[in-house]
Amino acid sequence: MKAPVIEWSSWSPLPGASVNREIPRSPGLYRIRRVGHLDLDYIGQTGRGLRQRLAGLRGVYDEQMPYRDPHTAAPALWALRHAGGCDFEVSTAAIDGSTHWRKGMEALAIAEYRAVHGASPTIEFGRMPPGYRPSSPNNAVLVKLGKRVRGGACEDSNLPCHAVGVPPAGPLIGSPQSSEWNNHHWSEWMSREDLKLAKLLGGAGLYRIRGDEQDSLLYIGQGIVPGRPLAHIAKIGMPWRPQGVIFGSASRLECSWVLNGEWLPHHRLELKNDLIAAHMIATGDVPRAQFRG
Repeated sequence: MKAPVIEWSSWSPLPGASVNREIPRSPGLYRIRRVGHLDLDYIGQTGRGLRQRLAGLRGVYDEQMPYRDPHTAAPALWALRHAGGCDFEVSTAAIDGSTHWRKGMEALAIAEYRAVHGASPTIEFGRMPPGYRPSSPNNAVLVKLGKRVRGGACEDSNLPCHAVGVPPAGPLIGSPQSSEWNNHHWSEWMSREDLKLAKLLGGAGLYRIRGDEQDSLLYIGQGIVPGRPLAHIAKIGMPWRPQGVIFGSASRLECSWVLNGEWLPHHRLELKNDLIAAHMIATGDVPRAQFRG
């Protein structure tokens, strides 16, 4: 199966991107890098329109670190600029189709970058430059509770968000249902009923859920096994949830996993991202229940 192709635009300055007529107003992907660098700092997606999403990064150029709203990457980009006096440029790609498909294309873009560079973009998956603490989100609830916090430079460089990522576990090839997919050593497939009895598994890692299809998956996730996959499958009893409809329509539901207590949360997110991309390359599509809630 040939992987979908992302057609990126040329690079243009991040300042003024929200009014740049060469950047489409449509949904799509965007990538950001420091001027003079070949490596990327961030890849993102938006369904609101690319110009509108990039407007949320104006705070990168403020004197104080911005909050994580309206853009979650703004604090880390601010920190890179504060540390090195750099400027940024952006490249975009309009993506037609559903949110499900667009988020899958984002995963593919990140995984393809990781495959070439051996690492994620600098601040992907919530990472921060060492020596900086991120701001909190900015919303009425946090303000009321007194928990809105503006980040900035700090002496502690050992926060979880400072930890380096993990390289790809393997090439983005192979059958998504195979026991060695993406160079992981997956467990045997287990039914929903047996999974409920497997309380002693108790570990964090990656998991995959399959239905009736022989070559594709319904969902790829990360977290505590068996709790997280069981929580997803439990949506069968919630027919108003899209995932519940998809899981409920399968006559067979089985789960397989790989556990690793040394992976940090952002490591699991990196590896989960690679698996979603590998699924797209193998099948031409995103797992059916992925990104559907």
